[in-house]
Amino acid sequence: MKFNGMILQDTREAFNMSRRDLADKLGVSEQSVWQYETGVSFPKFEVINSLKRVFGVELSYFQKDISNPKIVRNSQVAYRASLRGSMKNTKRETLYLSVIDSFLNELLNYVTLPEPTILSLSNKVIKLKLNGASLDEVASYVRKNLKIDSNNNFMMASIEKSGVFILERSLNDNVDAYSAWTDNNRPYIILGTEKKGPRRLFDLAHELGHVLLHRNLEFDAPETTPISRSLEKEANEFAASFTLPKSEFTKLFLNNVKDPTNPKDYLELKEYFQMSIAALEMRAHRLKLISKEQSSRFWARMNKFGFKKEEPLDEKIPFYVPGKIYAIFNSLSRRQLQSLYNKTGVSRKYINDLIIPNAEDRVTFMKTDDVYAKKGNIIPISR
Repeated sequence: MKFNGMILQDTREAFNMSRRDLADKLGVSEQSVWQYETGVSFPKFEVINSLKRVFGVELSYFQKDISNPKIVRNSQVAYRASLRGSMKNTKRETLYLSVIDSFLNELLNYVTLPEPTILSLSNKVIKLKLNGASLDEVASYVRKNLKIDSNNNFMMASIEKSGVFILERSLNDNVDAYSAWTDNNRPYIILGTEKKGPRRLFDLAHELGHVLLHRNLEFDAPETTPISRSLEKEANEFAASFTLPKSEFTKLFLNNVKDPTNPKDYLELKEYFQMSIAALEMRAHRLKLISKEQSSRFWARMNKFGFKKEEPLDEKIPFYVPGKIYAIFNSLSRRQLQSLYNKTGVSRKYINDLIIPNAEDRVTFMKTDDVYAKKGNIIPISR
């Protein structure tokens, strides 16, 4: 019987499983899983059936001649955390991207999307930066290009519309999000699932900064090195400028924050921009709207109020989820879906577990906010 163990290894890694995790699900030893993956032995019929059940795939999925091509090098992944120092975790995420990209290549054969604009936007942003533009100027240009609304409601939809593929994934505890360009110039942003709405939007903007400003740069240096700190700082400052535009933020801050040392005075701005109180204060401090002494008093009161752990309004601000891939699936006919499943050897379980987790949340999201049908954010999809 034909069985490609490399595909099993890639899939296991993509599903965030160790060999021990998979062995427990299959009822075999960890060594047996290693043997399946390296081709030392082939799984028995009952193990094959268990593999199909665990991953939501057919036997044909494991019978392909070649494994998924590696389309992202470890050094191309921009992490917003300390994961960069772990080669094991970095390899797992590059394998995940390779598995996802391989499947998307098949999925996109069934639809026609608008020509991506993100690559040309990145080229323009890099040119602006080289010509001496400030990050506020760069962020302002990007906001206008992507048509971001003043309240950041449609930020995620606008970024997806530009050609970025955004996915959600349970990540290492030390990781908020990461991003990467593939070898075929397809950008991905992967968001963790644990953050509240305001922090998720900031993470998204931070990774967009990496996508636009740092394409083709190497990220394999330890996070403590000057170059790594510089890239992270730049992405962070871009995110602040992008989510909290200088002119509008300054005006609203001066009109609404009567006591800049009191975190509760920032609540109106938090609801307007959908950014955390912490992000609002740091932006104000960087723009010199508050003094160093006022900032110190602010953070003391943040700690006193317990806002460092959980801020007010976090549950009120929407938790935006990616919608492009979900919308593509919804555009396919039953016949097209069955053709896709037959060609790739996967089922809807595989898709729901790996690519569109918690699909029911997207149904609610699309019905209540219909984010792709507002303010020109429709992504034209033709079959």
